[in-house]
Amino acid sequence: MKNLTERIPAIVEEIYNELVFLRHTIHENPELSNEEYKTAELVEKMLSTWEIQYVRLPNSTAIIAEIKGNIEGNHAIGIRADMDALPIDENTDLDYASKTQGVMHACGHDIHTVNLLGTGYVLSQLKDHFSGTVKLVFQPAEEIGGGAQEILDFGVLENPKVTAFLAAHVSEDVKVGQIQVKAEEVMLAASQFTITLTGRGGHASAPHQTDDIILAAAKLIMELQSIPSRKINHIEPAVITVGSIHGGTRGNIIPKEVVLIGTIRTQNNKLHPEIHEHINNILTAQECITGVKGIASFRIGSGAVYNDPELTKEFVAATANLIGLDNVLIAKFPNNGSENFYRFSKEVPSVFFRIGVSDNPLESVEPAHSPKFKAADEVLKNGVRVMAAAAIAFLQKGRASV
Repeated sequence: MKNLTERIPAIVEEIYNELVFLRHTIHENPELSNEEYKTAELVEKMLSTWEIQYVRLPNSTAIIAEIKGNIEGNHAIGIRADMDALPIDENTDLDYASKTQGVMHACGHDIHTVNLLGTGYVLSQLKDHFSGTVKLVFQPAEEIGGGAQEILDFGVLENPKVTAFLAAHVSEDVKVGQIQVKAEEVMLAASQFTITLTGRGGHASAPHQTDDIILAAAKLIMELQSIPSRKINHIEPAVITVGSIHGGTRGNIIPKEVVLIGTIRTQNNKLHPEIHEHINNILTAQECITGVKGIASFRIGSGAVYNDPELTKEFVAATANLIGLDNVLIAKFPNNGSENFYRFSKEVPSVFFRIGVSDNPLESVEPAHSPKFKAADEVLKNGVRVMAAAAIAFLQKGRASV
C-alpha cells in the first residue's frame, strides 16, 4: 500500500485540471431527476476516452462501468455516484453557476459524478495492484428516490458478484481535506405524510359557526410533536416536521380544507408504521373534539443507510494511510437526512462517507439544498484519492461472496 500512497495522489494531480473542467461543465448544465441526458453523455464520453468499458441501461440515464484488475480474481465491489440536480434557482457568485433557470446542483451531485469519473481513471491506471472488478455506478434520480432499484434490477450485483459497495456525499459540516464516517446507521429512514383536513367553513368574524379548520391545523402541528417526545422511546431518534401547509384564500374567510405535507425521519426503519398509526389516532381524536375530519396518506421513502462495521474499519484504515488519521473523522450520530443509497447498503456490506467542502466548519455555511450552496474544486482531490484507495483495499481483502 506504501507505493499506492504516492501513486494515487500523483495520478490525481495529473488529471485534476480536467476534473475541474468536468465539474464546472456539469454544474453549469444541471439536469433534474431522470433528465440527466447531457450529464450521461459526458460520462460516456470520458469513459470512452479513458477506454473504460461501460453499459447504458435501456431507456435510462443510468450507466454501469467496469474496471478489471490484472491480478487473477473473480470478485467485485461497487462504487456509486448520483447525477441529478434540484429544482432551485442558483444564487451564487460562481463563474460556473447554473445556466439553466430553476435548476441547480445544490446537493453536490456534480462533485459526486466527477469524483467517480476520476476514481475510475485512477483505478484504470492501477490495474496491476488489484484483482477482481470495480463497478462504477452512475445513478439518476436520487433526489426523488429513484434510480437505485432499476440498477439493482439490471443485475449490477452479479457477474461478477459484488461483495462490497462504496458511496460518498459532500458535507458542509466537514473541512476540505477531511472525510467523516461512522459504523452502523449513518443516514436516517424517511417517509412522507400528506394530511387533508376538511370541515365547515364560513366567515372569519363568526368562528363559532364553523369548525375553524385553521386553528385545528395549528393544534395538529403542535400535537404531532408529541409523538417523538411521548409516544416513541426517548432513546430512539425520531423527527417529524411539517414542511408545507396550504389553505384559505382571504383573511376574512375560514376555509373548508387545509392540506399539510411533512416528513418523518428515524434511525429505526420499523418505527415508521408505528408513527403513521399515531398520526391516524391523533386525527381521529381531533375530529371528536373539533369536528374537523382528517385523512392521512403515507409514502415510504428511503430506509436507513447502514455502514457495515467491519468494512468501515477497513475503510478507515485504508483512508487514514493515505490522508492521515487526523483527517478521518468518526461521527458520533447519524445524519438526519436520508439517502437512496440504502437500497445498495441493504443488499451488500457498504460504506457511505462524507467529504468535507467547508473552508471553516465553525463559520456559518450555506447547507446543501440552499440556492447559495458552494463547494470548492479542491474537494475533488480528496474524493478521488479516498475512493480509489478504499476500492483497492476492499478488493485486496478478497472477501468471499455471500
